[in-house]
Amino acid sequence: MAKRIKQESGNYEPEITRYDEVILTLFKRHHQSGVKRLIFEKDEIEDVCQELNIKVRNIPDILYTYRVRRDLPNEISATGHWAIESAGKSAYAFILLENPPRFEIQFQDYEPINIYNAIPEIVDGYLRRDEQSLLTKLIYNRLIDIFCELTCFHIQNHYRSFVNGIGEVELDAVYVGVNKSGNLFVIPIEAKSRADNDRIGRIQISQMAQLVKQDFPDSIYRILAVKELPDKTIGVVEFNDKNNPDEIKILSVSRYKLIRRGE
Repeated sequence: MAKRIKQESGNYEPEITRYDEVILTLFKRHHQSGVKRLIFEKDEIEDVCQELNIKVRNIPDILYTYRVRRDLPNEISATGHWAIESAGKSAYAFILLENPPRFEIQFQDYEPINIYNAIPEIVDGYLRRDEQSLLTKLIYNRLIDIFCELTCFHIQNHYRSFVNGIGEVELDAVYVGVNKSGNLFVIPIEAKSRADNDRIGRIQISQMAQLVKQDFPDSIYRILAVKELPDKTIGVVEFNDKNNPDEIKILSVSRYKLIRRGE
């Protein structure tokens, strides 16, 4: 079984060398010079684990690790900007991008905007350092309204949908907003915790855009990601709504600091 190492964030991560062996072997099975999309089945991961005599209790965690938390092994990255994306039911693909698969956003370069903390103290005391607690902070402090300059309404967290050609995609949250002219905006949210390795990826943002276009056609979209930072400020980023990950651009960044009166 892969060992687990406790990180500074308090979360446990799989020992990356074991996962590296598996994902690198899988990549080499499919890699061909000049081919930019390498499709594989989820069952192949279990086959590779058996071939390498590596026991992993949670096979899907290997994919999740490289899609969300970790960069691909150096031997793969040396051949280009590879990422992993969903490619239909029980299928995935290594995809070669023109740009790095994750955004390196220098949030510290943005002066924090003070916002009075509207979270009741009885709630605040129970919040953790994860994505769900971050989403709670957004709701109580109406940070989506403030950032978008819209009146926004929270629809739900964990919005899941099967997107054609991709498979199941999940939004951490989805809002609807209205402006002074009565126009409606659909606002999907990708939430990232305070952990340094929890970064915003191009594939996730592009799949968010494709989901809302499919499920909420003929709408105006505001594609957002939020991240809690080590100094407890909250970064909010808006992207364009392109489907192609390489065409995703950052439109706006703000950083908010929640304060209490008298601080």
